[in-house]
Amino acid sequence: MAYVATIGELGKEFRVEVVPLDGGLYKVVVDGEKELVVDVRRHGCCVYSVLREGESYEVDVDEQPAGGYGVLVKGEHFHIHLMDEMKKKLLSILGEAVGAGTGEVTTAMPGKVVKVLVSEGDQVKKDQPLVILEAMKMENAIKAPYDGVVKTIKVEEGETVEANAVLVVLEPAD
Repeated sequence: MAYVATIGELGKEFRVEVVPLDGGLYKVVVDGEKELVVDVRRHGCCVYSVLREGESYEVDVDEQPAGGYGVLVKGEHFHIHLMDEMKKKLLSILGEAVGAGTGEVTTAMPGKVVKVLVSEGDQVKKDQPLVILEAMKMENAIKAPYDGVVKTIKVEEGETVEANAVLVVLEPAD
């Protein structure tokens, strides 16, 4: 199955394909280039033992709502959001259709603004993170639906917003 994995507050995305093999092995292909075979064993509710190329890792996974995961590996904590590739494409198309008409970039769920990554007048590219929003204990990058210029920023860091709140207003690029 193919997924889009978004890692960290800057919203770096990877295409990840996971193919189950025999005996607890999985073939993992990242961005169609890097291919790994991993042995994954579950120990308890949220602890996994992962063996990759002779190295063993203990991975703590805290499943969160809406496809989010808190992952602890070798003392480092990551926020990861997984979405089925087809669902991601559909949401991207819908987001473009919604955002293109008004220029308003909104949030689908209520949350707290953790960081505003742009300033008024900034040139932005499609899919560039604009705002980091914490919702349901997970940080989500709210991205530009198209290339444009930031006309207005409607929120401040630390502010709590409701679902469908306007975060940023964009003007399309010339």
